[in-house]
Amino acid sequence: MKKPTTLPLGEELTIEYPVSLVEQITKFLTTAILEGKLENGQPLVESEIQRRFGISRSPIRESFRILEQNGLVVIIPRKGTFVRKITRKDIEEHFPIRAMLEGYAARLAALFAGPEDISRMELALSLMIKAAKENDSMAYFKKHSEFHDVLISACKNDTLIAILDHLRRHAIWFRFTYLWHQRNYDYSVRVHTQILDLMIKKDADQLESLVKEHTLVGFQDFLKFLDSKT
Repeated sequence: MKKPTTLPLGEELTIEYPVSLVEQITKFLTTAILEGKLENGQPLVESEIQRRFGISRSPIRESFRILEQNGLVVIIPRKGTFVRKITRKDIEEHFPIRAMLEGYAARLAALFAGPEDISRMELALSLMIKAAKENDSMAYFKKHSEFHDVLISACKNDTLIAILDHLRRHAIWFRFTYLWHQRNYDYSVRVHTQILDLMIKKDADQLESLVKEHTLVGFQDFLKFLDSKT
């Protein structure tokens, strides 16, 4: 049974049962926030969402609490729920932690990755190169994410995968919030080619170091971008 509805974003959403309403609303709002469709500081009005879904406020409020726990919104008593504002401090705290954890995930991946993981990374890299030649930034970004999805999942550590999934979602949020996109394709392709080569060689030490360095280079580029906007 499916029930079509929309949120105040102009986008269609289909409610599916028996998946819980809380889970579906949370997923939909999370995507809208991370992709910048709901902006920093924008209020999330219960009555509007309730009207669009045709449901009670209870699952909406529970969804808001989950979003707050995930660091995506702030709930201010007697004022409402608002998309959390991203600050420079958020970015400065985020990148070094992600660099360390992604580096460790890469170390584990070098030890545990199988032939299928390598094949998927090779395919993602080939499509990254194709997108770079065509100057297709969206396609490049998508395949870049897929490359790292495979790399991280290959670490076989569920706790680490979950933490990095959370951190990488926030990284996407930062990019959309500040409209920042790396376009140095030559550097990026070169680094990801090296990452794949080290994965194949199972060189855990070098791979961990390279992945950490790659994330921190992106961090410094992001800070320079922010400085240029002030």
